[in-house]
Amino acid sequence: FLSNSVWYTAVMLSESQKYQLKFLKDISEISDMCSTKTYIWGGLVADIIEGRFLREHHDIDGFTLDLLDVKNRMKLLFQQRGYTTSYLNDIDMLRIDKNGCNAAFNRLEIENAIAMWRHIGNEGTVYFPGTWLSDTPRYFFDIPVYISGMELEYCIKAKVRLLSPERKLREQDAKALEYWTGIIKDQGINLEGLLEQVWSDNPYWRKKGYKE
Repeated sequence: FLSNSVWYTAVMLSESQKYQLKFLKDISEISDMCSTKTYIWGGLVADIIEGRFLREHHDIDGFTLDLLDVKNRMKLLFQQRGYTTSYLNDIDMLRIDKNGCNAAFNRLEIENAIAMWRHIGNEGTVYFPGTWLSDTPRYFFDIPVYISGMELEYCIKAKVRLLSPERKLREQDAKALEYWTGIIKDQGINLEGLLEQVWSDNPYWRKKGYKE
């Protein structure tokens, strides 16, 4: 299902990894058809940067630029490719499922060079510099993929409470934090300076009595 099959004979992939590559290909193509971009975030980003699967992943996480404007067309296009789709209105999340794999996309908006990741719709937003998002796609097994960027990946691991006051640093998160810390330090970027450029507002948790 990819244009260049050289990797296929050289790399042993699990069935779930093969399906995830097909997901990434369809996500890229359908986002293009909708004149938008879907950025992958989370555990898969390190794999994309390294150009290989580093571990098994249970799902694919992303956020889509101006999702509210394109969600209906995206749903239809995914359905035409055999995906089961659902849209969670309370958190503005588009979910697609196929062959036991799934992917989910939140809203992303950019205003005055500030990216706003609506991770729980209007009830929770992470703000960060739009320049952190990849402006050109990286190629992962011949598939063009836009990613969240190493800066955001570092920050959401270093400050887990950006997403939720109850969020804990899991074992894989700690390993990811170590990875991103090394990558960023190697580039001479100040870690504290990055953390000062990202913040969040979470009305959902504020209503439950948590302070910002």
